[in-house]
Amino acid sequence: MKARGPATTTRTHSVVVEPRGIVIEVNEGETIMAAAERSGYHWPTLCHGDATCSICWAEVTEGGQNLSAMEDDESATLGLLSPRLRATRDVRLACRAQVVGDVTVRKPGVRPA
Repeated sequence: MKARGPATTTRTHSVVVEPRGIVIEVNEGETIMAAAERSGYHWPTLCHGDATCSICWAEVTEGGQNLSAMEDDESATLGLLSPRLRATRDVRLACRAQVVGDVTVRKPGVRPA
């Protein structure tokens, strides 16, 4: 009989999406948008994760420290958004922000697929 090794478990976190109060279970290191789509939600986008359209941006209202560091492609695409929007809100691209802890974001338009 073959011995089984220890079971591997993936750490999961919660992303709450306001204003609908949607709670999405996200695997450690998964992007917000990928987790939403995997969970059966439509996340507004045109480029489907290429970080080129800026449509998937979300306002981070809690837990911003629980997202991956912003990389150059995300920063450049966020530069397409209104400077006033970027100055008054913590915004990230849902297709690039990887989750490492619980987060709350605001993104109108997220709905069941």
